[in-house]
Amino acid sequence: MSAFSIGHLFEAGSADLLRDHYDDFKENFKALGVEVRNISDDSRLIKSGDLFFAYPGFKQDGRIHIAEAVKRGCSGVVWEVDGWLWNSEHAVPNIGVKNARSLMGKFAADFYDDPTSNQTVFAVTGTNGKTTCVNWIAESLHALGQNSASIGTLGLKISGQKSTVNFNIVEQTTPDAITLQRIFRELNDIDVNHLAIEASSHALSQNRLDGTKVNIALFTNLTQEHTDYHGSLESYGLAKARLFVLDTLSHSVINIDDKFGADLAAVLKRYNKRIVTYSVNNTKATVYARSIKSTSYGSKFTVDSPWGSRSIEVQVIGGFNISNLLAVVSSLVCSGISFEKACGAISGLTHPQGRLQKVRSLFSRSVYVDYAHTPDALKSVLATLKGLVQFDGRLITVFGAGGDRDKNKRPMMGNVVLDYSDIAIVTSDNPRYEDPLKISEAIVVGNKNRFMIDLDRRSAIRRAIDLSGEADIVLIAGKGHEKYQEVAGKRFSFDDYLEAESYLNDMYSGSIKHEGCLNV
Repeated sequence: MSAFSIGHLFEAGSADLLRDHYDDFKENFKALGVEVRNISDDSRLIKSGDLFFAYPGFKQDGRIHIAEAVKRGCSGVVWEVDGWLWNSEHAVPNIGVKNARSLMGKFAADFYDDPTSNQTVFAVTGTNGKTTCVNWIAESLHALGQNSASIGTLGLKISGQKSTVNFNIVEQTTPDAITLQRIFRELNDIDVNHLAIEASSHALSQNRLDGTKVNIALFTNLTQEHTDYHGSLESYGLAKARLFVLDTLSHSVINIDDKFGADLAAVLKRYNKRIVTYSVNNTKATVYARSIKSTSYGSKFTVDSPWGSRSIEVQVIGGFNISNLLAVVSSLVCSGISFEKACGAISGLTHPQGRLQKVRSLFSRSVYVDYAHTPDALKSVLATLKGLVQFDGRLITVFGAGGDRDKNKRPMMGNVVLDYSDIAIVTSDNPRYEDPLKISEAIVVGNKNRFMIDLDRRSAIRRAIDLSGEADIVLIAGKGHEKYQEVAGKRFSFDDYLEAESYLNDMYSGSIKHEGCLNV
C-alpha cells in the first residue's frame, strides 16, 4: 500500500467537512422543536419520546424499521436521504440528512454532554495487539494513581475492579456510537478521567467514534484480516488511517516496524502532525528496544528514547509484546507522564486474559491459550513459544478459523502453523453458518496429510494434551478469552482455558490415564 493513498485521505479533510455539516444539522434539527428523551438506532429499543436514527447498515437497512419506531412512539426520526423517500403517512417530525451515521455519533456526544471533553482518550487501532495495548495502558495509568478504564474485546474494564461489563449483546470490539457516548458519560460521572479504547476498522468505517474527542491515537500493525468486509487490504488499511485524521489528536504513536505504519508515519510528518514512532528493529525510531532477552518467565530489555534510557524486566513473553510495551510507554509519555514513571508502570504488567495465558495446573504440562486468529498473530505467538521449547520438546498447536469471515486467510493460517508446529490439529472455531468441515478443508488445502483434523473442539484440546510430554508446549489458539462456541446463530458455552484446566486437573488426580509423550 502506498503512502499516496494515505495522503489522499488527509487531503480530503473529512473531519473538518463532517464537523461543519453537523453544525448545519444542529440548527435544522433545533427548528423541528423535538423533545428528545433518549436516542437509538434500534427500533426494537425505541420508547415514547425517543429519537430514532435510521440509515443503511452492512446487513440490513435501518430505514425499513421507521414504521416500527413510529408505532413505538418515537418523538422524531433522523434518516439517511441517499436512496430513500420519506413516507408521508409517518406523522412525526423528521429530517433527512447525508452521513446520518456520523451525525448520530456527534449528536450522541452532545446528548450526553460531551463527556470526552473532560477525559484523556487513547484510541488503539491495528490488526493485532489492540486488546493488549488498551488493557496495559489502563492498568499502567491505574498503577500511577489515575482513574482509568479500557473498552474493547474484553468488554468494559474499570482498572482496580475485578469485574468486567459486556456493553452489547452483539459482538463488537468497539461499541456503537450511542452506547460508547453513554459509557463515557457514566465513567465521567464516577471520575474515570483516562480511557483506552480499541478502534476497530469496522468502527472507524462506520463512524462509531465520531463525537469522541480522541487525544492520542496508536497504530500497532496491519496484516491480512477483514477483507470480507473491506474488500481489499488497502481499503482495510485506509479505514484504520481514518483515526489519524481526527482534529482532536495531540499525538499519534506509530509502529514503524510495520510497512503500513512506516508509510503512515511519513504522511503524518508531511502534514506536520506530532508523532512518536516505536520499533524493536529500527534504531531511528523515537522509542527503540534493544538487548532483548526472553525466558519462559518473562523478558528483559532496554528502552532508548529522547527522554532517556531504561532497563526493564517484565513478566511478559514474546517479541510482539515487547513492541506492545513500547507502544504503551510511548502513549503514556504523550499523555504527559514522565518517561521514568511510564517505564516503572509497565514493569508490573502481565498477560491479559486469553493472550498467551498459561493454563495453571498441578499436572506438569505447558499449555497456553491465545486469541491469535490471523496469520500474523499466529506466527508471532508460535515463534515465541517455539523459542521456549527445549531439547527434544515439541510444539503442538490446536487451531481453526472462524466461519463467515475472511476466507483468504485460512490457507495462510494453515501454512504458518505447519512452519512452526511439530503437531498441528485443526478443529472448529466459531463456524457460525458455515460447515466446519469446509472451513477445515480450506485450511489444510494441499497439505492434508500433515494435519490432524478433529472438529470437536473439546476432543481436539484433550488430544493435544494427551499427545504432550513434559518437554512439549501446547498452544490452543483462536478463541482466547471467549467463553462460547458460535454455531448456526447460537452460542454454546465453551471456554478453552477451563476445558484445558479441567482436563489437566483430572489427569493430576488420576481420574484420566495419561499415556505419556505419544509420537505421531
